[in-house]
Amino acid sequence: TTVEGMRLDLKDLTGTTIEANMKDDKMLGYYQAREDYTIHVVQTNPEVYYNYDDLSQCEKYVMTDADYDKREGTVRAYKAQVKAAKEAEMRAQGIPIPEELGPDSFKEEAEKMKVGDRCQCQPGDRLGTVRYVGRIVSIKPGFFIGVEFDEPVGKGDGTAKGATIFECRPNYGGFLRPDQVAVGDYPPEEF
Repeated sequence: TTVEGMRLDLKDLTGTTIEANMKDDKMLGYYQAREDYTIHVVQTNPEVYYNYDDLSQCEKYVMTDADYDKREGTVRAYKAQVKAAKEAEMRAQGIPIPEELGPDSFKEEAEKMKVGDRCQCQPGDRLGTVRYVGRIVSIKPGFFIGVEFDEPVGKGDGTAKGATIFECRPNYGGFLRPDQVAVGDYPPEEF
């Protein structure tokens, strides 16, 4: 929008208009504006209206991954540098480097569990019942165990990123990796 298609309004802290259509030839001091006043820009030309809330109307710059990888100083390059430094430090200390998580991570451990199994979860030796075994791609790759705890020691209610995986009371549910869950004879405790 051009300057001719705009109007400036001066408003006070409560939103009351002090001056509508401020004149271009007047200095701001002419209007005796205070620090808490605001200047609102009003578009007066209805033919030229841009909806800045509708992002589908905006042309976006798109860069291929290959082009992005050629650039220096990117977030991806920084993360790779930090990861390489961390792995080098782990190697120097003799610590094994963990494998990258994939869609079948923890699958073998998860196959040993089934819905309805009683379990003990780490950390904290929390007792509960297995309510879900499988992947939750909205969280991370690999397999998860959904647990309904006997006490309110969880962080959720069986939902993950807004999707209901299983139902339980708030703070009684949690999603853990299979290596944090041991199934067996863990009867519910009486409180």
